Amino acid sequence: MMSASAPVTVQMPDVSELTMPQPDPLVEALSLFASESSGIAARIRELERSHLERMETAAAELRDQIAAHLQNQHRAEFQSGIQVLREEFEERLRLATAQWEAERQSLLNQARHRDSSKLAQELKQTEATLDALQQKIQAMLDDPAVALSRIMQENARQQHLQAYLKGLKFDV
Repeated sequence: MMSASAPVTVQMPDVSELTMPQPDPLVEALSLFASESSGIAARIRELERSHLERMETAAAELRDQIAAHLQNQHRAEFQSGIQVLREEFEERLRLATAQWEAERQSLLNQARHRDSSKLAQELKQTEATLDALQQKIQAMLDDPAVALSRIMQENARQQHLQAYLKGLKFDV
């Protein structure tokens, strides 16, 4: 309790305190808000930049994957096309080879037939010439007026014709 003898003093505010403006509580809150919003904006910009980098990296990887996939797909299609063309070429080549072989056989048969008739004709002619030569040599031997060298020449000719005839008969 208070004693009755003590004077009661009321403190009066100092004049300087009354004249000095009091800080506005909104200014401090506004300052704090501005500081926080700047920090938030900076973090948003950083997140946007980071997100943009990740998106660009992902897009580049996706482009590379798509390019690689398309290259593989085109390579496979190209190889498939080459294989089809190769098979068509080989089939054409087989057909052309078969046709060529058939024509070749036909021409060979014609040539053999033609050659065999020519060969037969040549055989007959050579045999006839050889027979005529033998008769001529026999006649020359019977004639004493014919020189021996002439008979020897005709005899050498006869041996050549006989060898030629053997060669013709060997070819048959």
